[in-house]
Amino acid sequence: MKVLQITGSGMEFFHEQVRIIRDLGIQCDVRYSHDMRGTHRDESLLRVISGHNPLYYAIRGSSLYSKVLRSSLTAEYDIIHVNSGLVAPLGLLQPQRPVVLTLWGDDLLGDRLGGYQPAITKFCAEQSDRVIVRSQEMKDALPCDATIIPSGVDVSKFRPIDSTEARDAVGWDTTARHVLFPYPPQREKKRYPLAKRTVETVNRSFDETVRLQQVYDADHDEMPLYYNAADVLLLPSLREGSPNTVKEAMACNLPVVSTDVGDVRERLGPVSNSHVCSDDSQLAEAIRSVLDSGERSDGREYVEGVRLERMGERILDIYESLLEETAGVSRR
Repeated sequence: MKVLQITGSGMEFFHEQVRIIRDLGIQCDVRYSHDMRGTHRDESLLRVISGHNPLYYAIRGSSLYSKVLRSSLTAEYDIIHVNSGLVAPLGLLQPQRPVVLTLWGDDLLGDRLGGYQPAITKFCAEQSDRVIVRSQEMKDALPCDATIIPSGVDVSKFRPIDSTEARDAVGWDTTARHVLFPYPPQREKKRYPLAKRTVETVNRSFDETVRLQQVYDADHDEMPLYYNAADVLLLPSLREGSPNTVKEAMACNLPVVSTDVGDVRERLGPVSNSHVCSDDSQLAEAIRSVLDSGERSDGREYVEGVRLERMGERILDIYESLLEETAGVSRR
């Protein structure tokens, strides 16, 4: 089987998805308009206009579409797998191959492109042969059927290690308590200002110093150290699909405090010393509760169903069922 993977940006979880699918014996080629790990370093115009606006999308989309069309016409792909609703129209515009569409979260639940992105995404989902979403919330938002497959976590990489060893490795004060916020502060939906206010509130009533640790430019292979160095992960997001940070924290037995977004409540439901807050005002009290306990979580016991390998197997099942259904039939 040969699959063309299309995405607008090379997020780390997308690269992990491609890796595990290849490990299962599927030949995958990738076409993307840019890689998030090296975004616009040498493209001054795109760096200036970068963002969720029509001009940026038009420039990036025209570049990616030429790659998609050329690839679909000149290579014998069995399936086109489009990753993210932001590039879904480009996969559907190729004339020959069946399409699997994976939605990430904001492409369906957000307000990009002046609020038009969700409508575009829903239309493209209806035209696709198979649709994958991250959570029940996303499935409920679609006008068509979809399969829920949460993004997977590499449990061999993300695992518990000694917290003192981890703090020494990342250079954190071993006498303080640490709240991990592993997102760029400029990403509005992650709500860094709320995270900052929450930790300030905790500090006013906690005997030890509590520090908010922003970690957003570390290599992905270094992240297990930060999860193990921290006392709690804070996720105060407005919207999520199936946040990998929560599952990675669980795999490291790091307690999590989160708003009620995406599939977080489902993931953390059975996990000890972790909290899903229905109101922003509950975040500080939940962090205090975790810090007062001084305990790790038992999250690793509950990540079996979202292992990277399991995610790959379920995607492969979708590929195989689609090919059986479309055997000998052109998509158009």
